[in-house]
Amino acid sequence: MSRKFRNVLTAMIVVVLTAIYVVSFFLLWDHFNVDGMLDDIMEHDFYGKDMKPSSPTTVDVTVAGKEITEAEELLLTEYFRYYYAGLGAVSAESIIQFYTNQCDYELFDSLAYDYEVYLLADSPLDMSFDECTLTMNVKRRHSVPRSEKFEIDIELSAFMETKGTGKTATVRSESHTFTIDESGKAPLICIHTTDRLINAETDRMLDSVLADNRLTRKDLTYTYYSKYISAAFSALKTKHSALTLAGADGYLCPAPEYEYDRDTAALTAVNGFSSDGFFISYDENDANFVSRCLFTSGIPMDSQGEKNDQWKWYDEEINTERKKTGCSLSWFDRAAFHTYVTTNTGFGLVGCETASGSGMLGDVVQIMSGGEPIAEFMITGVMAKADGTAADYLVSNDRYSSVSLLGFGYTDLRVLHIAGYNTANI
Repeated sequence: MSRKFRNVLTAMIVVVLTAIYVVSFFLLWDHFNVDGMLDDIMEHDFYGKDMKPSSPTTVDVTVAGKEITEAEELLLTEYFRYYYAGLGAVSAESIIQFYTNQCDYELFDSLAYDYEVYLLADSPLDMSFDECTLTMNVKRRHSVPRSEKFEIDIELSAFMETKGTGKTATVRSESHTFTIDESGKAPLICIHTTDRLINAETDRMLDSVLADNRLTRKDLTYTYYSKYISAAFSALKTKHSALTLAGADGYLCPAPEYEYDRDTAALTAVNGFSSDGFFISYDENDANFVSRCLFTSGIPMDSQGEKNDQWKWYDEEINTERKKTGCSLSWFDRAAFHTYVTTNTGFGLVGCETASGSGMLGDVVQIMSGGEPIAEFMITGVMAKADGTAADYLVSNDRYSSVSLLGFGYTDLRVLHIAGYNTANI
């Protein structure tokens, strides 16, 4: 057999074997559903496949409001079930399985989630819980033009409790917007935005870390984000570890004619209000909420003096408009409330700014960012150190009840001591 013939025969055998291999490959690919297995791996498509959070915390989720698809409901309920199961055990669960591949929001949300769990673990207050009841109220669902995506707005409410201790915490309403990619075999999250305070703080720190490196989010791809996410987490932990709630050396508060009912104020803040038709919501509804608690517990409204010196909802008649006979700015605006508390010397509320660790039941805390108050709460519980100063506070407002103040992740705080009130124009 000539060398030329052997070479031709060898080439033919190679071609035949290659053809057999290729045909077999595609037959086996279809038989074993390799496409589906790769989808599972690459798209994190694990939810709904007999997977359960590792935490023993029981999380029950119900859906109300506008109708969404069964697959969308499964995605969002499982997302929040994992999220709150981890918070209950103070040990973060994996939430990346609910996001599309290499999604920036996967990293942003994981950063906020990991930081929240870190804060809960580091807090002197035990914020773990055994059971959680969640309600997702769907406010809107609409398609994103020229795409296979849907945007869903929800308000999330949660009630967390620990068996046998009576310890509870409440989230009354959180706003979340999800953009859902439905181009695959199961829907996945590609964008998630929320007004949660801890997400805002972690986003701010991430942007600060990027700015220190002369970068913005637009400069980065998913691969390079991980480095700066890690740096932001380290910076957040460093900032938090430097926080101390100091005592009230050098702070003097005017003496009021009358003390006010702190227990009633705190209990009202914990339980919240029903909709009464008069005290409508404002943009800074947390300040409106705190003012209502103070008024309900005995402090009279102050309609004396000029408009900027008043603290009131109405004069002789109930008026929901922002006129002289209606609501004063200090009633619903955080900065104006701070000014009123620290400057009023006559009729009405008596108070002062005090040290961060000297707050009492029924006092008011404002979270600061960039020199401006971005959230306001009433103190409804105090975790005291041996020296009598606070290690942490349980706080409540229109959105949250009996939650850890330091669990929001902010270290810039100011405390307003509410001493009582005057009935005479002193």
